Formats: sequence, structure tokens, C-alpha cells
Amino acid sequence: MKKIFVIMVLMLLSLQGFASQYGSGQILKVSDISKVNQYANREAVVTAKRAKELIEKSEDIVVFDVRKSFLFATGHIPGAVDIWESDITADKGDYDFEGMRASKEKIGKLLSDYGVRSHTKILIYDANGNYDSARLWWILTLYGHKNISLIDGGLQGWKSSKLPLKYGFSKRRNRFNYIFVRREDHSKYADLKLVKAMVGSRRGVILDTRSKDEYTGVTTKKGAYRGGRIPKSEYMPWGSAVYLDKNELSYSKNHKGRMKKFKTLKELKKIYGKYRGQRIIAYDQSGIGSAHTTFVLTQLLGYRNVKNYDGSWIEWSYHKELEIEKN
Repeated sequence: MKKIFVIMVLMLLSLQGFASQYGSGQILKVSDISKVNQYANREAVVTAKRAKELIEKSEDIVVFDVRKSFLFATGHIPGAVDIWESDITADKGDYDFEGMRASKEKIGKLLSDYGVRSHTKILIYDANGNYDSARLWWILTLYGHKNISLIDGGLQGWKSSKLPLKYGFSKRRNRFNYIFVRREDHSKYADLKLVKAMVGSRRGVILDTRSKDEYTGVTTKKGAYRGGRIPKSEYMPWGSAVYLDKNELSYSKNHKGRMKKFKTLKELKKIYGKYRGQRIIAYDQSGIGSAHTTFVLTQLLGYRNVKNYDGSWIEWSYHKELEIEKN
């Protein structure tokens, strides 16, 4: 009897330690592997350990670290190469305003420079809950590259798994002439015309994925021309889909830098379930946070009719004739 009691105690302690690795004060009863396997697209997100296996086993794989070079140099996943927002954003003069996605030609050159081929496996990570990674995923998907996964938890997820880091700047791989072999996929893309039509109808919902102060018009970020929000849009910040792991190291007092993993399927359904089956357009300041929401809704939850508004608030606020709301 005593032996059975000891075994039960050990099992309970093991389960508690296992569950405590997930944050926000919640005890989640699934492992990292079980969690990602529950998502609609099981290849959309990989654990850090799975990413390491893929990097070691595959010769045709490229890992993109979406951070500034000086941050990349302070520690990154071995074999990764760094790119930043300017690499995947339209050049100055391409549009009358900032923040639009880079042209297909610019993205093709980027992929060529880093040795990516048409069927290369691409892993993407950052240090901010895959906020910037999702934007790159969305652009690559739009232009036709399909074999892409985000690393859950990003750099912090890699560190928490006690995997090795490399320091210094990246080295370019052998260059290939990247060719887009698939047609562009605009199923997750929304332009100004489509958003205006959505505002004037009741056939869908527009999600504002920015901060509360941006949504109410209290704060206007650099690049935007006016403060406020698109009429009839609903507040749903992109960060709703990730959570902080309280057991991970904190790199600053305001928690910026803590590991932000994707929430479980069950949690995501509680947050976004009311939008299931609806036509959805997501936007933020410049289509980055809304790309993250688009990734979550389509790849993790499997929602079909979800689009990211590329121009987002910068474009909408640029056109003075367009109505805005504040409160």
C-alpha cells in the first residue's frame, strides 16, 4: 500500500512539473508535441526540438531569424540567417505611404540570396511571439512558397529547451536563382477595396489587432496619418493567441523578451470561436500583427475565409475621405 502511495505521489509531482512549463497562471495538460499536433495544420508550428531535428537531417532547409542584425549577433539558432522588416517591406517610393509588403521580385531576390529553392523547407522565428515571423509567412505564402513552419516560442523557446546558440553575424549560403513555381495565393489577402466593401455590409467582421490605445485613438503610431480605427471593427489584439511562460527567464522588467508560445487549440477556440464560419479581415498598423492573427485563424484553427489587410491602418488613415471611429 505504501509503495502504491509513493508511486502516486511521484506521478502527481511529475505531472505538476510537466504542466507548469505553460504560463499565464494556467495548468495545461498537453505536451508541446501534443499541442502542435492538435492544430488544423500540423506542419504550421514546430517545437524547438523538432526544429533542431529538421535542421540536422535536411540539407534543403533555411532558417530565418527575423530580428535586427545586432540582436542576431548576440545569440541565434545555429545555421540561421537574419532578415528584418526592411527586407520584406516595399521600398520607399513604391507607395505613397509606408508598410506595404515587398514586391514579388524583391522577395524572389531575397530568397535567391539566401539559397532558398522552390521546395526548400523554411523555418522562421523571432523573439516576440512570432509577431514578425507571421508577416514573413504571410508574404511567402501569398507569393506561392508553401513549405513553411514557425518555431513555437521563437528564440526563447529554443533557449528553454536548452539547445545551443551561435554568436556573431550570419554567412550567406550558396546563391540559387529562386523561381516561384506556384501561382500567387490571394486567399488570405485583402486590399482597400475589399475592406471598404466589408465596412458597408453585415456579411463579415473586421478585427483590429492593435493595442487598445491605438484602437480607441488615444495613441497614433509613427507612420499613421490619423488616430482611430476602421468603422465597425472589433478589438482583438494579436497577442491574444500567445501566452507568457512564467517559468522562463525574463529579459526585461516589462516582460518583453519572455517566451510567448501559441496557446492550445482549446484556448484558441474559446478566444476566437465566435468568429468561426464568418468572413474575417484582420488589420493592424501595417499588416504585421494582423498577419499573426491570420496565421492563427487559418493554420491553427483551420478557418477558411480569413484575410490580412496589407495596407492596414496606415493606408486607411492616409485617405482622408475614409471615415474613422474613436472612443
